[in-house]
Parts: sequence; structure tokens; C-alpha cells
Amino acid sequence: MNQAVQHHPSRLEFEAIEACPICGGQKLRSKFDVRHIIDDPLHCFALEQDYSIASIFACLECGFLFKRKQPSAANLRQLYANSNDSYLESIAEEHTGIREDFRVARQLLYEAFPRGGSILDLGCASGFFLESLGKNWNRQGLEVSALAAERSRRRSGILVHQREIAHAGFGQESFDVVSSFDVIEHLPNPIPMFREARRILKPGGWFLIGTGDAGCFAARASGSRWTYMCIPEHLSFYNPRSLRKGLTQAGFSSFKFKRVHHGLRSCSVASGWLRGVGKHWAVELFGGDVLRLSMFRQKTPEFLVPYFFDHMLCIAR
Repeated sequence: MNQAVQHHPSRLEFEAIEACPICGGQKLRSKFDVRHIIDDPLHCFALEQDYSIASIFACLECGFLFKRKQPSAANLRQLYANSNDSYLESIAEEHTGIREDFRVARQLLYEAFPRGGSILDLGCASGFFLESLGKNWNRQGLEVSALAAERSRRRSGILVHQREIAHAGFGQESFDVVSSFDVIEHLPNPIPMFREARRILKPGGWFLIGTGDAGCFAARASGSRWTYMCIPEHLSFYNPRSLRKGLTQAGFSSFKFKRVHHGLRSCSVASGWLRGVGKHWAVELFGGDVLRLSMFRQKTPEFLVPYFFDHMLCIAR
């Protein structure tokens, strides 16, 4: 799963989160409101469904961030099951310049498992990451999107199951590695998935997770305009502390984190991020009228700050 889907229910049903999904804490603080992306075909459903703005809350006990109002679990299953071509294009799986997380994850796996092993990729999309590991790996994937599962089955040497992990029926200690890229930010509560991943891992196995890092400098500097939070389907936002907390509850005890960039690397990307952050803080400190100054080329206060070294990989054992 990743960023967006198109075929959506006629009307979303929403649920209000009253306690932290990670630690169960009820000491919650409203952080800010985010404006969802609504001006493209992938995200326009947020406007149609009266979900163009969402409140971000923070757990004061573990630092986890989440959207207080979220689509129901049934709505989410329907959204992802019916995703289309645009969803797969948005992932940019085979764009090596964008998917730095795949490149770094492969290198880590090659170093730790030089002879290969067995791997299950949760939310495998069209299977590019699994295919890229090579034939030394026994490669299986789970994917709820029918289209993505069909695409992944066309790749040689990959066994793909179209179902969620809770209903997959894998035996205990089945895999050397369970991987998950761009999935947990979509989940209202990741703990059941964490526990099942722990159950099906062999002793010493890896749970390899890729997601955004809401605690990094780039994300905090971007505030309510961090693009990652403005994607309607993204509900949950982790920092290393909160992710470690959730994984510990599921039975993991050893953790390693690595910062990765998401997107192209260039001087223009870096300068674009600096401009976006500068504009964001100018508006926060002085109000929208500051955009009348000639130094700002875009006068609208509705803008996003792009990604910039704000993703992380976590290895849990």
C-alpha cells in the first residue's frame, strides 16, 4: 500500500480515536490541523467525502501522532482493495532514484543474509522489491489490492497472496524476514500486524519496516505542511520512540534505525525544501499577508513542504 487510491465508497464513515493506538495512553494533545491533498484524481475523494481537513493529535506518553478522525476499517479495506493503475504509478516502485529505501534495504539484507533466505513482504504492491532481491530468496508477498496482486504474480519466482496478514494462516517461525514498506502509516492500529509478524519470524529473524519519521528535523520544521501528513490515506505517524514502543509490545527487543531520503536527490530538491520551510514559517509567524512580498513567487498560503530525508528504516528483532 502507498499513497493513494481512486475507487472509493459512496460515503465514508468516520471513527474518532479516543486513546493512543500504540500505548493506550489518554493524555492526548491537539497539535495542528492539516489540509489534505485534494486537487488530483488520486486524492480528490477527500474533498468529496468532507475529509479535506484533519486534526493531528499527539500522545504525550509515547510521542505517537495520529489523525483523530479516521475512515472506518471497512472503508479502508474497500479503498485499498479497489485501487487502480494510478495507485501503482504513485508508488514509483521501479524508479530507483526515488526508492532509496528499497536500495538501502536490499543492501542491509544482502549483508545480513549473504546466502538469502525466506521473506514475506507485507503490502508488496506489484512485487518489484521482492523481485529485485534475486533468486537466492524464497519470496512471498501479501497485497490487498487485486490489481497489484495480479501485477506481482506476473513476476517470476514470487508467490503472492491477496489477503491481510491476520487471515494469511502462516505457520509459526515461517520466515527469516518480514518486510513492510509504506504500510504502517495507513493503519489505525499497527499492533496486531506487529504481533503476527513476530509470530511468523524465525528466531533471529528481521522485521524490516519503512515509513516516514515524524520526529526528524525535516518533518518537524515542515509542521502542518509536511506532505506526508497531508495524504488522506495516511493516518499514523511514527518517530523512533513510538515505533520502538509498539514493537516492544509485540515482543521485539532489538532495534536499529536508519534515516533515508524519499525522492530524487539534487540541489533543486534541497533548495525547494528550504524555500518551502522558509515560506511555511513566514506564514506561521507573520500570517498570510506576508506572501504579498515580492520575494514569494507563489502567493497562496495553501502549499506543501516536500520530502527531505524524512523517512526511516527500522530493523526489529
